[in-house]
Amino acid sequence: MKLIDLSLTIDNCCMTCGTPWHQEVAVERMGTVADVGRNTSRLLLGSHTATHMDAPLHFFEEGYGIDEVALSDCVGAVSCIDFTAKKAGETVTLEDVRKLGVTRRMLFAFGWHRNWKTPRYYKQFPYFSTEAVRFLLDGGMRFMALDTPSPDDGSAIQKVGGEGDSPNHKLLLSHGVVLVEYLTRTDEIDFGKNHKIIALPLKLKGVDGSPARVVLEEE
Repeated sequence: MKLIDLSLTIDNCCMTCGTPWHQEVAVERMGTVADVGRNTSRLLLGSHTATHMDAPLHFFEEGYGIDEVALSDCVGAVSCIDFTAKKAGETVTLEDVRKLGVTRRMLFAFGWHRNWKTPRYYKQFPYFSTEAVRFLLDGGMRFMALDTPSPDDGSAIQKVGGEGDSPNHKLLLSHGVVLVEYLTRTDEIDFGKNHKIIALPLKLKGVDGSPARVVLEEE
């Protein structure tokens, strides 16, 4: 078996989406071997930093937190979908997903991770139509992973809190779908092979999301 680590590295240069409340990453040394006999570090970061998993609490006050996400949805066979032909700002349509075999766990690769740490990353990434998301939900999808920042139109980031803000996020999370964003290294996936995914968040009580280590096992 081949393992592909689909997780971005968290460091002090880690990008955030730029909204005022997002915490910039700070990884700082607290103790050193020379001073106290051991190295220890302080980590300061937001719950949606780098490769991460969303919980329903992200958009719904009465939603459950990341500690209550069903781990059975986060580990197991996954369908890896090659959408690298989608251009910047292009929509995944209902017609696109109707051609797919919808499964419980689905990973969508656009190759967008190549734009990480560039000004382009948060601009005009490919996204899903609401009709496409509904089709996937109706087909039984319970886990959705992406190498883009969001399943929504990037302009939704500019409408935070307003009408039309992140409709696909809300639709997916209201149905209890596990949503993983900011994957990397999806260009290493052999789409002709079978895959198993392991996507585990930190067990943070009552928190809306968590950085996640996401590993793909390929035959």
